[in-house]
Order: sequence, then C-alpha cells, then structure tokens
Amino acid sequence: MNQTRLATWFLLLASTMTVLASATLAPALPAMTVAFSGIEHAAFWTKMTLALPGLVIALCAPIAGSLVDKWNSQKLLVNALILFVLSGGLGYYWQDSLWLILGSRAMMGVAVAFIMVSGTTIAGRYFEGPKFSQFMGLQAAFGGFGGVLFLALAGFLAEQHWTWVFAIYSLALLVLPGVWLWVKVPPVSLPPQTQSLPSSWMNRTFLLCCTLALVEIIVLYGLTIHLPFYLSAQQASASTIGLVIAGFLFAMSCVSMGYGRVRQYLNIKQAHLVGWLIVATGFSLLGFVNTFSSIVCASFVIGAGLGLIRPNLVVWLFEFVPPPMRGKAMGIMTTCYFTGQFISPVLFEPMIASLGFQLFFIYLAMTIASVAVLVAGIYLLNQKTWLKQLD
Repeated sequence: MNQTRLATWFLLLASTMTVLASATLAPALPAMTVAFSGIEHAAFWTKMTLALPGLVIALCAPIAGSLVDKWNSQKLLVNALILFVLSGGLGYYWQDSLWLILGSRAMMGVAVAFIMVSGTTIAGRYFEGPKFSQFMGLQAAFGGFGGVLFLALAGFLAEQHWTWVFAIYSLALLVLPGVWLWVKVPPVSLPPQTQSLPSSWMNRTFLLCCTLALVEIIVLYGLTIHLPFYLSAQQASASTIGLVIAGFLFAMSCVSMGYGRVRQYLNIKQAHLVGWLIVATGFSLLGFVNTFSSIVCASFVIGAGLGLIRPNLVVWLFEFVPPPMRGKAMGIMTTCYFTGQFISPVLFEPMIASLGFQLFFIYLAMTIASVAVLVAGIYLLNQKTWLKQLD
C-alpha cells in the first residue's frame, strides 16, 4: 500500500472524530439530565454538552484556517488529535460537575476545529476535481458509518452508566500514529494568489455556501439533539435511541458513498435542491406520524437527504477557492457549521416547549422546503437556466 493511499485512509479516519466528538453523547443525555436534576434548567445544560463544542469550533475555526494556510497542517492535525483524546477523557473524571464537563467539551471544540480544517485542507492538496469529489463522498460516508459504530457503542455504554460514554474518545489513539507517520502535506500546485476571494461573483457564492452550511447543521442537530428526548418520551431505551440515530447516520453514509455517481446527473445546485426536499419529506413524516416504525423511516429519509448535501457543499467551495486560500475558506465555513450546532438547541428548545415535538417537526419541514425553494431561486436568478452548470 503506497503512502498516498495510507494517507487517504488516515485522513478519512481522522474525519470521523467530528462525529465522535458530539453525537455520541446523545444516548446519554436523558440519564445525564437525571444525574444533574438538582441544577436549574438541567435539560438545557445537558443538551449544551452536545452543542458547546460547536460554539468553540465556530470561534476557533477561522484561526485554525489561517494557521493551516501558513504552518505545517500535518503537525497541527497531530496535536489536535492529542488534545481530542485528553479532553474526551476528562469528561469521565469530572463526572461530578456538569460545569467541568462543559469545560472539557469546550477544550474538545478547539481540537475538532483544527481536525476539521487541517484534514480537509490537506485532502484538497492530495486530490483535485472528480477525485476530490470522490474523497468528500467517502469522508461523509466514513463520518456516517463511524457514527453508526460509535452511536451503537455509545448506546451500549450509556445503558451501563452515562459516564462510560466518555471512554469512547480514546478511540482516537488508534488514528493518531497513522496520521503522524503517513499523512504528509503535498506542495501547493498553484502559485500563491490574493488572500481575498477573487471576484464579486465568488464572494456571493461563498456567502451562499456559508449560509447553507449554517442551515444544514441547525437542521442536523434539530434531529440528533431532540430525537433522543422524543424517543425517551415513548419509553425507548438508551440503546434503542443510539440505534435509531445510528440508522440515520447509516442512511447518510450510503448516499454519500454514491455522491460521485449523483454528480453525473445533477449539478451542484440541483443536488442541493434535491437533498433539501428529501430532508423536508423526512421531517414531515416525523410530524404527521408518531409510531416507532415511522420515526425510524423518517430518520433514514432525513439521513439520505443530508448525505447528499454534506459532500456537495465542500466540493462546491473547493471548486472556486484556489489552494492557497482553502484553509481560510474552510475555516470560515466550519465556523458556520458549528455556529449552527450551538444555535440549534437555543433556537429549538423554546419552540418544542411551546409547540410539542410533532408540530415542531412540521414547522421545521416547512422551513426546510423554503430553503430548497431559495436555492432554486438563487440559481435561476444568477444562472438564468438550470442547464448551465458551474462545472
């Protein structure tokens, strides 16, 4: 196995740390809420253990992006993985204090910011064009399949005790040696260019990409944060909750694996439109039917839509941002992703308290359908016709 292939494997494995950092806590949230029930607004603060890393990532990602463009991104990735392992383990040892757990989650946010930005930027040096599209599809698939494994394991661990879930972060130790030994940084193939986006059209495109990234992650965490509580209210066990969310990630991964083939038939904007319409369909199903089988089916549908959207957005970004600027651009987009992760519980908690789960899901489906229409409208406005592609 040559060095490039080994580097590809470990970059893909490193990308799964994003899922490992956040969604794996989901099956433990109900039990964690009970453990800290003496704290005012305990349900909100335990949900913030899932969302707080997003705020920290949002703050740190632009810094990470600037450093990745200037420093050795492989060394930054290695150090970020070390911090990831340390901060994850602290959650177990600080189990008596919700505030210290939140502190360890903030540390993890710093680690994930550097892992996301440096890993994707390095991949952009290894691959261009269709090969990069294929890599991004695989990266999204690895994140999803990794999530299936991690969430199934997290559900089992949460059944034993909610604190056991923090032991899962030690899995990063299996990735660290390979990143250190085999991931190198290929030289930039293009000469350095200006540090600003090269044209007014690209500025508008970049703004659209960032807005869609923000909306995507708000929707994603609208499901992964609140679905455990919806299922718990229907007497589902922690392991069952973990398996349902794992099924959602499995569907997301399967679609992402086929992203390269989808791009043979749909351009970037069309793929985004189709993805959002699929997600809206899934949330509509959640809202109108509340049987366990329908919830499982809806989670699969939502996962399929997001599986199309996730790799598509980063490929779109890298199509118009030149290599010397990709770290900075990826850092800004990562900020948008994880600002959404932090906003999601703050935005949706009062809505669920007021509307209930099912009506909330219906309104969310309507909002997502509006996003799909917005994507279509912007495309038609700027491109005049769906037949003209950016490729």
